[in-house]
Amino acid sequence: MVEHLIFTYNLNLEHIEKSLENVSDDQMAQQAHGVVNHPAWTLLHLASASNMTATTLGLDSTFPSEWEDVAKNGPGQASSAFPTKTQLLAELSSQHSRVAEAVTKADVSLFAKEFPNENYRKTFPTIGDFCAYLLTAHEGSHIGQIAAWKRAMKIESHD
Repeated sequence: MVEHLIFTYNLNLEHIEKSLENVSDDQMAQQAHGVVNHPAWTLLHLASASNMTATTLGLDSTFPSEWEDVAKNGPGQASSAFPTKTQLLAELSSQHSRVAEAVTKADVSLFAKEFPNENYRKTFPTIGDFCAYLLTAHEGSHIGQIAAWKRAMKIESHD
């Protein structure tokens, strides 16, 4: 089953990269016609979430500390607060690689363990529940938000 989760996780990254090919750096942090989550914040959020997945799997955090407040403060900040599209895609790709490797190498018993973060435990009772969601549905939801944002911005979609 792990290989199927990794397949979807990798496919999500490919879809994100392709969907943003024709989006300029200047457009990345624009809030369009009521669509709150612009791509700059979305990529930052996904990279941060992947880093959280990596730390849940026992890896050290590698998410840039200077980006943490920007990620937490949401999409309503000045566009200058956000890293460039290239930086964000590179960070998301790096986090994906770390998580995919950690999930692949993890002993299956790890996924049955209670999720360590008490604040999320009601939603994700086990580490496996958390990982399955973060590698699939969480990113899929945000891919849909990027598509909605592109429609609101009137940017042609190639996906």
